[in-house]
Amino acid sequence: MRPQELIDAVSDLNDIAGVLNNSFVAREEVVEMLLIGAIAQEHLLLAGPPGTGKSELVKQFAQLSTAVEPEDGTTPYFEYLLTRFTEPNELFGPVDIRTFQEGGGYRRLIKGLLPTAELAFLDEIFKANSAILNALLTILNERLFYNGGRPESIPLLFLVGATNEVPEDPELAALYDRFPIRLWTDNVDESRFDELLQCGWRQERRKIRDGGRNRLGNLTDSRTLRRLNAALKRVDLSPIRRAFTEVIRRIRAEGIEISDRRAIKMFKLVAAAALRRGSLEAGPSDFHILRHCWNRRDQAIHLEAILETYLEDKATGRGPGRQFETLEAECKTLEEQSRQLDTDIDLADFLHQAERLRRELAESTDPRTLSIRERLEGLIDTTLEQLSD
Repeated sequence: MRPQELIDAVSDLNDIAGVLNNSFVAREEVVEMLLIGAIAQEHLLLAGPPGTGKSELVKQFAQLSTAVEPEDGTTPYFEYLLTRFTEPNELFGPVDIRTFQEGGGYRRLIKGLLPTAELAFLDEIFKANSAILNALLTILNERLFYNGGRPESIPLLFLVGATNEVPEDPELAALYDRFPIRLWTDNVDESRFDELLQCGWRQERRKIRDGGRNRLGNLTDSRTLRRLNAALKRVDLSPIRRAFTEVIRRIRAEGIEISDRRAIKMFKLVAAAALRRGSLEAGPSDFHILRHCWNRRDQAIHLEAILETYLEDKATGRGPGRQFETLEAECKTLEEQSRQLDTDIDLADFLHQAERLRRELAESTDPRTLSIRERLEGLIDTTLEQLSD
């Protein structure tokens, strides 16, 4: 991937982040981990109570990041809710009876199902029975599906699993270890409930307009994501190798178990985090993905304490906040830009810039910036409402 191609690919990911962050409240970290997981092709687990938008967020991410038309028999997106009664043919397809009767052997008809998916979402993944779980281990780790005893390569980029509870059963430990990234998604804090209502109602209006579904055009595609993944081998990890080793040692010393396999996956995810910000050299700020290597939710606070040294402002490259006049001028520019949104790309770029400015305003200690933030949030809502009408 050439330098300009890398810049363009990262810009497309920024556009996806902008769209999703303006559609889902307080899910910025989930969006960022989805993007990094897509680059690294490593799986992501979302844990938390039902009704927190997990499946809808992943579905919209898939629409934005995969081709609309499948190629070579692949399925852009597959999702399923698992229970202990779910049968293997619901995920992997029924047995091809005709071929079996004609002496062609035992094979499944997999078209449109998990073995053909580029992105997949399995809700309540740990409730699956042993037959499904054993097949998932090979699918997740080797990207192979044994169809009639013969291994077949599958096009899976990565899989997102969801669960209401973190598994404690030792029999599920191997599957749990296949998810190096784990995030807890709780209900939105009451302080942002009004924002939640506005975003939620905006999405419901779009669904009504689109006949019950959110239809989003893709801003990148699976081929670009695969090329980003291939570019990982060019990321220089030598500047942080020693520090990474020390961080893993400290995490294990804290009693947080990290298998050798998952440590290597996390090292790869550090490279993906560097590429996500458009760099071919990893730095300490890319350790932020290690916040999500917990095994139990209560371990997150210990991870924050360990990583604090590496993620402080001087490591992330953040300088002092910009002056009030500069922020106000940027808000005016966005107001002008909102009047000239002719394409989906224009909208995505606008939303990305607006979200970035909104976050900066939210972190500002200057009380004068409150008025700019209110103007900006009103501008975002008005723009999206006009487009929905």
